[in-house]
Amino acid sequence: MKFAYSDISGVFRFDQPFVPTLVIENQSLLRKLLKDIYLSMNGMSTPAVLSKDNKPVEFSKYAEILADFINFNINQKPLINKICTSLEHISVSAENYLETQQLLADIEKKIDEWSFEFPCDIIATKISVSTLLKAVGIEINDFYQGESGDAERIIDYMELVREFDRDKLFITVNMRSYFSDPIIERFMQTVISHEYKLLMIESKSQPLLALEKRLTVDEDLCEF
Repeated sequence: MKFAYSDISGVFRFDQPFVPTLVIENQSLLRKLLKDIYLSMNGMSTPAVLSKDNKPVEFSKYAEILADFINFNINQKPLINKICTSLEHISVSAENYLETQQLLADIEKKIDEWSFEFPCDIIATKISVSTLLKAVGIEINDFYQGESGDAERIIDYMELVREFDRDKLFITVNMRSYFSDPIIERFMQTVISHEYKLLMIESKSQPLLALEKRLTVDEDLCEF
């Protein structure tokens, strides 16, 4: 997978043993780039291009922007929907089908028992695995604590997206402003070892880390 932007000469690849980072010190360019990425995520045509196997792909399907590191929510609705779909498929698989049908029948029977004294007949018209999963409120257990836990939550989110959706490019915005260098170094090590695709965009230079390959665009739009 590759990422390119017409106002920046560098092309970012995500198949090498380092984390690409982009530092943009020019505020107008940074704003324009991020706005174009967000527009691309919504299906608009912009100078931001994401490609896979040298063919353009849709940002909305193959990329995510992570910018809130204070209140990052691992229980994002698209991911939870994917998990529920996977659970539903498991529930009707050959080894679980009969047990699942018995469970649904037991629920319907219990509803019938509860309504026995009503002056009417009650029927449950929407009993299904799908409605049951929605009713119980499926969530990922958010047990993470502290700074290292906040970084681990992001790593786990990347793995869950890969498992239940597809391999995506994750674009972080100013992540290094919220985490210490040792935490970022461990974060990068995990990204590389698991072969996640990550582009870190920053608005100011931080100490260069061993596992990053950096491109800087300064206030005068010079690249180095």
